[in-house]
Amino acid sequence: MKLGARVKLGTGALVWAGFDGPQAPGPLLDAIKRGAIGGVLLFAFRDNIRSKAQVRAMLREIQDAARQGGLPPVPVAVDQEGGTVIRIGYRATFPSAMAIGATGDPAYAERAARAVGEGLRADGIAVNHAPVCDVNSDPRNPVIGTRAFGDDAQRVAEFAAAWVRGSEGVGVATTPKHFPGHGHTSQDSHLLRPDANVDRATLEARELVPFRAAFAAGASGVMTAHVRYPALDAKDGATVSRAILTDLLRRELGFTGFAVTDSLDMKGITDVEAPDQVVTRAIAAGADAAMVTTGLDRQLAAAGWIDAAVDAARVSEALARAADFRERFATGVPADDIDDAPARRLAAEIAERSITRHGPPLPPLAGRVRVVTFGSARQSFVEETADPVGGLERALRARLGDRLAFGREGRLPEGDGTVVVVTSNAAFQPAQAARARELLAQGGVLCAIRSPYDAAIVPNTPALLTFSDVPPSLEALAAVLAGERRPMGRTPVRI
Repeated sequence: MKLGARVKLGTGALVWAGFDGPQAPGPLLDAIKRGAIGGVLLFAFRDNIRSKAQVRAMLREIQDAARQGGLPPVPVAVDQEGGTVIRIGYRATFPSAMAIGATGDPAYAERAARAVGEGLRADGIAVNHAPVCDVNSDPRNPVIGTRAFGDDAQRVAEFAAAWVRGSEGVGVATTPKHFPGHGHTSQDSHLLRPDANVDRATLEARELVPFRAAFAAGASGVMTAHVRYPALDAKDGATVSRAILTDLLRRELGFTGFAVTDSLDMKGITDVEAPDQVVTRAIAAGADAAMVTTGLDRQLAAAGWIDAAVDAARVSEALARAADFRERFATGVPADDIDDAPARRLAAEIAERSITRHGPPLPPLAGRVRVVTFGSARQSFVEETADPVGGLERALRARLGDRLAFGREGRLPEGDGTVVVVTSNAAFQPAQAARARELLAQGGVLCAIRSPYDAAIVPNTPALLTFSDVPPSLEALAAVLAGERRPMGRTPVRI
């Protein structure tokens, strides 16, 4: 479509909205039809994603609403990073970015992104809020961790750029996040606004390196961070900072693509700004879309807030980028489907290549094996990844049979046999860490199925790191414990 042939979009094109339930509510459909909402966000925890058939029907109804209003389709976005951040489980579930980093091969990031993108596009979703470009330089970081490719800026840049090439190559937009970096924080911006207290030279040499690489690789978008960087803006967090979103992003880095905020419902921004102010200040600062994730009243009012408070030239600039992005990445739901089998095989291959040994050699597990796990409660809103402990038990039982004694919630099975302690983010949970140290005091094996920093809890103990607890990672771990495979990964962070 020629630029001049575009349907003129109103300010609502700058407002992206989420909703609850397996169908878009009527008022939201009406808002899409009249152009008051310009993009849709899907989340598993909000019950938007139950099955392939349900998702496709839901998105067809959403796009029908846009068409009935004489408008082009609206962009539909998810966060399908892999690992702990997966919204759609009925297709291939990939290990985390850090697991991909542990393979040592950026080609796996490109191949994974391509496979994820093909699966999303098959359901009418053409925006993936990935990759994470944050450098996990602070091991205490509670929200990034395994979502990052590692803690070395250059390596993160290689993997992030590869992901961008893979996803964009199959027509799925990327939004490298969380600009200009969320790796050097020890606080979670879902809960409060963190400060990244690093100087400008460090930002240039570390935080900005992966973003530069992602932009050079062809990223169509970028997502902001609800983090304050005193070296860049002494007062405001990045999402509402003109110094960051215009002066740094546009003028210094030369990024000309689409900038979207992180969710404006997160306490990292709502504890600082009123709802109307955060929307208008984000657009005024340089964002091209405000992610108003919840609250239908706020979603419907947002366009009016922008018109009333944001300079008309800035709104016009944002609308031009929104129109270009929408033309490229808003799509209908295809009539046909794809075969997920190749993607599932790739996810399994990445998982196998990512399992990493840390510390002394593994002891032989020839006899009875006593496995102790933590966190048997539901771990995810995605059904396919909700029970990693159960998945690991099934994978081990298939290989070890009666040799396996399996304990949950930190319980050690009675009798003799090698002790294998399976931790899940024990580095952030003092009680779990203390129990793991107690269990391994006389020796054994530690298996860290989320944070690799769990390996530091019991020094000089053989450890296996998976960086992810999706089903392929658990199968790969079980294969190593059973002696079917050897650990092949390389730790992408310092422990």
